[in-house]
Amino acid sequence: MRNVVSKPMRPGEPVGFTLLRVPFFLEPDYPRGEEFEETNRTRLIRKWGGEREFAAQKHRHRLKERGQEVGIDHFNLDRIASSTHASHRLIQWASKNYGITTAETLYDDLNHKHFVAGRKLNDKAMLVDAAAGVGIDAEAAATFLASDAGSEEIRRAMDMLRSLGVTSIPTFVLGASRVVGGAMHASELERNFRELEAQEDGAPQTVFGEALSIPSAVLEQTIDLDRYRTAEWACAQ
Repeated sequence: MRNVVSKPMRPGEPVGFTLLRVPFFLEPDYPRGEEFEETNRTRLIRKWGGEREFAAQKHRHRLKERGQEVGIDHFNLDRIASSTHASHRLIQWASKNYGITTAETLYDDLNHKHFVAGRKLNDKAMLVDAAAGVGIDAEAAATFLASDAGSEEIRRAMDMLRSLGVTSIPTFVLGASRVVGGAMHASELERNFRELEAQEDGAPQTVFGEALSIPSAVLEQTIDLDRYRTAEWACAQ
């Protein structure tokens, strides 16, 4: 995004990016209670049918090496896996009430806490602390997480993902219809962004805004990349 914004195709007319994180569950049958957990290593060995098959998948996907290419020195293979329902709800609530830059900064911090530090994503105390760390009112976040608010919106978004044929992550839905799957290189994403930038009227609005009940004022926001850069760096320390 920063490359596209800093070097616009039409001089003096930089594009702006809006971004929504659409909930997707790798383990939809996980119990939502905080008492359930297992290591990610255990989950993946079970998923792929044994240690040998899991080793083959690691070799094929090269996630560790690809992470290192973009400055992620360590993925915690034994991080605690749990239901991600609460964290998805929190991100959607943050988007609606605090804007997409705050929500994206929170998302980045939660990724670091989970994938690097090994924290589980249904630890509500951790979620509240993370929310407070990006400027969200901690009491309001705790009250929200204690409810079931946002669950219906997530169900609607999941129905839409199925209708679009999305069955895995990462998947990018660019504009209203372009579905791009897989952990692609940044240059490939930039190519897709440039194709959208070339359209005189820009990309159409997200198809998920209504399903997730995102206010139109939020959908019109663009990410503050300077603020996000600062927060992203702080989260990585």
